[in-house]
Amino acid sequence: MSNHPHRLPAARPPARAARRTRNRWLAAGLAGAALAVGGAMLLAGAGSHRALAPTGEVNAMGMPVVATPGTAGGHAAAGGVEVTGADWALGTVPLNVAVRPAWVLRNTGSNTVTLGEPKAEVRTGCCPGPLTLGATTLAPGASTTLTFELSMHPGMAGPHDLGVHVPVSSGAAVEHLTLGVTGDFR
Repeated sequence: MSNHPHRLPAARPPARAARRTRNRWLAAGLAGAALAVGGAMLLAGAGSHRALAPTGEVNAMGMPVVATPGTAGGHAAAGGVEVTGADWALGTVPLNVAVRPAWVLRNTGSNTVTLGEPKAEVRTGCCPGPLTLGATTLAPGASTTLTFELSMHPGMAGPHDLGVHVPVSSGAAVEHLTLGVTGDFR
């Protein structure tokens, strides 16, 4: 016989340690499930019936651009320019994504018009994003598109009501076309 003490096989972990290990695995699994559900809610519009499908674009702040939720209704006109769907009601919009409501501005008058730089007005909420206007001169019957990017992050949550004013000139007279966007960013 050897003078070396016998080595016993490693003892099994006590039941308490086994429960802790199992609970850690369960917690990790639940966290993964929560992330998956959160991502699904983001794409589903956090309760809306229309999916907010990613467009594949990323905005200047690094946020994914998603399909604009909600509906555009109402009518606006100024200086011979008309917009059908003048007011966007976005509904509930998730934070940390960008949406881009858009309007088609059509010259229904008989004179060429010039569109000035659109300006955003904050009526409720904060933080209007960039406005992008296509053509600034419209011949009779011509149209152009105006887009308004909105992206809110934590700290900017809640209801937002923003007006968009576009100067329309057909000669010496200048009128302002007023459009709108509302949404609850959560």
